[in-house]
Amino acid sequence: MKTGDLIKFKGSWGSSILAGERRFGIVMKVWWNGRTKKQQSCEVLWDNGDYGINHSVSLMEVISD
Repeated sequence: MKTGDLIKFKGSWGSSILAGERRFGIVMKVWWNGRTKKQQSCEVLWDNGDYGINHSVSLMEVISD
């Protein structure tokens, strides 16, 4: 995952997201764990206009990069 990727939320309740809520987004920034050097969280600009900070990378699926 990198800045500018189009992502989709894939958490356990992702299939029940209603239209108009956070479903797709663009990655604005990715944060890395300083000790393990793995991607940890990301900032996302969602399709409904919300800006989310500190979303877990494991709950996101990259659609296009």
